[in-house]
Amino acid sequence: MNRREWIAGAVALAGCGAAESDAPTAQFPIRRGVNLGNALEAPNEGDWGYRIERAHLAAIAEAGFDGVRLPVRWDAHAEAEAPFAIDPRFFRRVDAVIDQALEQGLKVQLDLHHFDALIADAEGQRRRFIALWRQIARRYNQHPDALVFEPLNEPNGDRWRGEALALLQRDALAAIRESNPTRLVVFGPGNWQNIEALRNWSPPEGANVAVSAHYYEPHAFTHQDAEWLGDSAPRYDRAWGSDAEKRQIAEHIARAARWGASRGHAMQLGEFGVNMAVPLEQRAAWTRTVRAACEANEMGWCAWDFAGAFPIWDRERGRFIPDMLDALFG
Repeated sequence: MNRREWIAGAVALAGCGAAESDAPTAQFPIRRGVNLGNALEAPNEGDWGYRIERAHLAAIAEAGFDGVRLPVRWDAHAEAEAPFAIDPRFFRRVDAVIDQALEQGLKVQLDLHHFDALIADAEGQRRRFIALWRQIARRYNQHPDALVFEPLNEPNGDRWRGEALALLQRDALAAIRESNPTRLVVFGPGNWQNIEALRNWSPPEGANVAVSAHYYEPHAFTHQDAEWLGDSAPRYDRAWGSDAEKRQIAEHIARAARWGASRGHAMQLGEFGVNMAVPLEQRAAWTRTVRAACEANEMGWCAWDFAGAFPIWDRERGRFIPDMLDALFG
């Protein structure tokens, strides 16, 4: 299964899962964010055609975003055997991006991305995963609260359901808390962090824990003709944007927001977007609908992505794509 395969259909979140809470729900700190995808999540930065530049972070802040999500493929730059040390040169590169973003007044959501070995070998890679987070957490324990941690992007597959995922997330939080007792830590459900999977999942218990889900529905629309899916890329042989399609998005987001509010969790839609093969007018219309639903339900949002396969930035012209920026802020 591809990392962005999603279960289509209606979401049934309300009234399911953990007990409701009377605690007030804090807002997710990043209200208007963008993912810096395809850069440090590649095997090596630049392999997928994009490198993060200081000027990009300045442009993001100037446009009105208040944060960035930074996907990082940590395991590609760490030893395979204990103590699983992360390459100091790679650490310094991540340092630079974080510090440059913070200098622009942006919050940073630091994410562990594409740890495919962990997904495939749950027990064999568990110690390595925890060791990576102990190192990451220690390195940034003096950074301001504007830096938040997200231990694992899109857990998926039969190995990461139910109790197995709950235990992994609990242990990751414990490792982070050894050096960062109060930093915000963000978790998401299984099934690729699909918004639908919230109903069968709860984040680890404790203070300063928030929830992030992802949204690419309908998958056949957002991923139609996606180059990286090859012959398995879906088709969507009509224009998107009927009243029923817009209502479905509004209902999905509203149910997720109610799920979070009933449990006292700050909520974020941490990824949503449409790939560049889709006509720009359609991409913008879908993006506007999702963004507006998040804001109507007081959920933070973080678009996927800045300059990758779902871009809001035109790399050739060195500027935001006007239609996409308007969809996010108009």
